[in-house]
Amino acid sequence: MRRHLWTVLSERVAYQNPWIRVMEYDVLRPDGQPGLYGVVDAGHNAGVVAVDDQQRVALLREFVFPVDRFLWQIPSGQFREEGPEMAAARELREETGIAARSWTPLGMAHLSAGISTQETHLFLAQDLSFGKAEREPTETMTMAWVPLEDAVEMCLRGEITDAVSVVGLLKAFLWMEQHGLKRG
Repeated sequence: MRRHLWTVLSERVAYQNPWIRVMEYDVLRPDGQPGLYGVVDAGHNAGVVAVDDQQRVALLREFVFPVDRFLWQIPSGQFREEGPEMAAARELREETGIAARSWTPLGMAHLSAGISTQETHLFLAQDLSFGKAEREPTETMTMAWVPLEDAVEMCLRGEITDAVSVVGLLKAFLWMEQHGLKRG
């Protein structure tokens, strides 16, 4: 099988659990030399920039096991079977207790295309109502309301480093600015 200038000689599942699958490919590289390529399938991701009527965004300060630290993040999470907007609404409700009546798609981005098939689908959520969060037992997080412009500044200063959050916040800020929905 060919993938552009690569020839796939064989493939196998190297590792699998309920959240990720790692595929290993024996390949002939574009230069004709044999090689090995590993690809992580972590499903897809849906991220939500939830903005209230005061133009504040819901940010989560969550402990992230792989990097062993707390990160500022927008509500987001993995999905496989459901559609991106349904997954975004579910993640927003579960992690924050927020529901939104207005959803604006902000596009898709590859999270780490050199090693993973995972995409993030981003949404701007507005016209919010509030309830109780229903977090998973593994989720250790607190929520804060931050002015959207301040959250963008946090991205630019390197205080928000989570890729889904950086891309989502910047896209939401620019979309709101282009559509005349940003004060200032």
